[in-house]
Amino acid sequence: MNEYSVPEWLTTYQGFKALCSAVSGEYIRFYLTTGCDSVTYTHSQNTSGLPRYSCLLTAEDGASLLLELGEWNGRLDEVPAAVRAWLAANASLRGCRPNKSRYVGDRYWHRQWQLANPW
Repeated sequence: MNEYSVPEWLTTYQGFKALCSAVSGEYIRFYLTTGCDSVTYTHSQNTSGLPRYSCLLTAEDGASLLLELGEWNGRLDEVPAAVRAWLAANASLRGCRPNKSRYVGDRYWHRQWQLANPW
């Protein structure tokens, strides 16, 4: 019987997809809940110049968070908290208005939005 061994490239690619999912998931919850468009998200598959297997968040003021798979592999469960902390520190929610939709929103981001806009 042949034993199948998963190729290293496939394991790496799956890790990269998990990294992208964790980063973009938090970014999307942030954006849909707050309406804040002062941060952009991209990754190395659609942006040249980024390190291979990486994701990048960039704020309007130039602050950025680069997450490379090599640094996060084995602890991808920590990525959402790191992204959330960076977004909280680098995105101003003052004056942001969420789009009306059926999406209820993320409780954390909804609370942060309320604190920034106490009207």
